[in-house]
Amino acid sequence: MTFNGFIKNLIFQTLIMSNILSYSSLTTITMTLKSRFGGSSKFKLVDGELIEVGNNRKQTKPKYYSTVVPKPNFEFETSTLLEGQIEQTANENKEEITTGTLYKLNKSKIKRKCFAFSRLEKSKKFLAFYSISFPIGLSDDNCYKVFNIWLTRCRRDGGLISYLWVAERQKNETIHFHLLTNDHMQIRTVNGFMAIALHTFKKKGVEALQNIDPLKYNGVDVKRVKGSRKALIGYLVKYISKNEIKFFRLPWHCSRDVSRLFTSENFDDPEDQALLDKHLPNESDKYNIYEDPHYTVKGFKFSPPEILFSNLDSVNEIIYHRNNH
Repeated sequence: MTFNGFIKNLIFQTLIMSNILSYSSLTTITMTLKSRFGGSSKFKLVDGELIEVGNNRKQTKPKYYSTVVPKPNFEFETSTLLEGQIEQTANENKEEITTGTLYKLNKSKIKRKCFAFSRLEKSKKFLAFYSISFPIGLSDDNCYKVFNIWLTRCRRDGGLISYLWVAERQKNETIHFHLLTNDHMQIRTVNGFMAIALHTFKKKGVEALQNIDPLKYNGVDVKRVKGSRKALIGYLVKYISKNEIKFFRLPWHCSRDVSRLFTSENFDDPEDQALLDKHLPNESDKYNIYEDPHYTVKGFKFSPPEILFSNLDSVNEIIYHRNNH
């Protein structure tokens, strides 16, 4: 190590450190964080109080809720490995990456939201994965417009409340969408919504629809996600990880109740560090590691003990049921 490197490392070690534990990684940063939890678009937990904060478009006076979050029981539990390895998350805490007017999917962020969403008690009872495809040759712009109409109709008339969707380009270059929800929707009903939307666009003269009968087009398919949570996460990550597309529109989105879920817990005192040391392995080959002068990301190649996330899961249940549930 060079002298400058030694000094930088010494300074790094003397700064106050915080560990950010998410469902797929542990990030160490050289700063303290006010909120005990992170990743929510709407809430912070400060000194045991769940605070609802305004968004960027409209700043509102914070709302405080009396919330009791139990101290986790960190007794060791044996857990199995996830299928495959969670990919390295160098951009763990960044928003969507944009280049000019193009959007690129932030895989680490959507994975964290998938983890949080899938761990809800309602999601454990039922979780469905919809694939929404369109006739070959339909433009990106029209795909997004039809999808938005379909999504609006599902929310209004199909029972859809909580969801997360991701856009993907098929081999035939036409966009399709994947949607995750813990709400029951009848497949015939939602296919009917899509048929009506496509029929409307055909009447508007959209060329790609002129040689088909939209009212007979079954472009919506559904699979219920079954089995263990390990299999569930592997099922989701399979679709997200292969997604390298760039779009002029957002490549993913979620309902407000999913957006509000926390995706990480912040540990910044010696007692917290001792707990993490006790329940996470020290061997470097157990992680995908990315190091920066200001932070270090350790992506898990294993499934951490479930008990580590009991606080995070508990507060997410509070948030989820506070919002129209």
